[in-house]
Parts: sequence; structure tokens; C-alpha cells
Amino acid sequence: MNESEKLKVVLADRDGFYLQKLKRCLERKGDMTVVGMTDSGPAVLEMVRKLNADVVLLDILLGDRDGFWVLESLKKLGSDCICILISAMDSDKLVRRAIGLGADYYMAKPIQGELLLERIHQLVEGDNREMQESIGSTKEEASIYVMESSYHNLEADISATLSRMGISASIKGYHFIRRAIMMAVDNEEVLIGITKGLYPDIGKLFKTSASKVERAIRHAIESAWKKNGQQVYFEVVGYLTPDKPTNGQFIAALTEYFRIRQNEVSKKIS
Repeated sequence: MNESEKLKVVLADRDGFYLQKLKRCLERKGDMTVVGMTDSGPAVLEMVRKLNADVVLLDILLGDRDGFWVLESLKKLGSDCICILISAMDSDKLVRRAIGLGADYYMAKPIQGELLLERIHQLVEGDNREMQESIGSTKEEASIYVMESSYHNLEADISATLSRMGISASIKGYHFIRRAIMMAVDNEEVLIGITKGLYPDIGKLFKTSASKVERAIRHAIESAWKKNGQQVYFEVVGYLTPDKPTNGQFIAALTEYFRIRQNEVSKKIS
């Protein structure tokens, strides 16, 4: 397929690692090309205008301006590109607002790659009207339908567990730990030699050094141990530990916990 025949896609998310993963998913069949990636709301508009994008995939949470602002702005511009919102935030209220602002579809993280590709083609080929008719005409019915895979949200589960431990989302270690666990659940080999592998990889994603990642994670665990962290850690690993775990032990224990949860949900779905 010639480049001119491929669907041009713009991606917007604050997570650089996730953007790269999404790009590989979209381009693997050769009928789509990602022409732009950003974490900025205004940059999305500029890319759509300059690159004549066919499809935009964006999260609600972006830098500068959020996904809702982008949807509103695209609507004012009269853009006819397909807009799909992909987010860990999946309440009925948010879904209804997104649809009201012009989103063509809404999917909750984590998403299935094949399902995403199928939905994009359905929307581009004009099957979205049939999709909407099949689920009813009210916004409430549409909200229930588009919130696919929202039952098990890995990122939200990890966030809730860290919050219970007393690790605040306002500190860097919170985000580093969450990303480390998500990467390890996806590929357990990243836990082998975290100093030379995992820390530098996270550092690149957040534009910081590996040593700062290590220190921030250690600080977050120390903070948790002064609060409710030890009790929640016991609930996760199944045994009490007299000593505070190392970074590696902490991440490995939570990774195994969430991997088991992922497998249990997958079995229920299948």
C-alpha cells in the first residue's frame, strides 16, 4: 500500500511509553501511519491541521489543555477527522461529556489492539451509524456500550493500591512505581537487572536520570512504611515482613499480584 493510501493517525497521551506501544499496534498491518505524537492539547490541533489527519486517538489528561478542550476545538474548526478518546478515566459522566463534545468513540484503558483496529476501520468506513443504532439512541446507552474492557483497569488498580499504601500521586515515586509495575506485568524480564534496565527506561519516559528514579521510588516506599504501607503490602504478598522491602522486592511483589489478577480476569472473560 502506498503511503498516500494509508490512514494518517495522530496520537496524544502524556505517557511516551504508551504512545510508542500504540504506534506499533496501529502500524503493524501496514494500512495506517502515525504522522504525529504529542502530550500537548494545542499540538494536537496543529498536527491535525497541518498533517491532514484522518484519525486522532487521545487521552483526557494532556499537557497544556485536556482532551475535552481538543474535542471542542476540533468541533469549532469543523474538522471531519475521526476522534477516539482512550483513557483510564471511565465514568459515565465523562463518557457522556466526550460524546457530547464530538468524540466518535470512547475506550477505557487497557485496550485490546485488535478491537481498536476494528473500531477505527468501522468508524472510517462509515459503520458508526450502525454501531450507534445497535445500542440505542440515548447517551446513557451509548456510554455503557463504549466503555469496553473498563471492568479491569490495570492502571487504576495500581493507583488505588498505591494510594491505600499512603503513596501520594503528588510525588514522583508514585508515577515511577506505577509505570514500573505496568511495564513488568507486560514483560517480566524488565525486572532482571532493574538498575541497568528498568530505571533508565523509566528515566527516558519521564525525562530524568536513572538515579533520580531509584531515589524517588525508595523515598515513596519509605513514605508508605510510615503510613499504611506495611499493612497493604502484607495484604498483597500474603506475609508480614519486619523490614522495609527494597525497590526491587517491592516492585516484583506488586507485579506478581497484579499479574495474577490480570490472568484471573482473562479467564473469566474467555
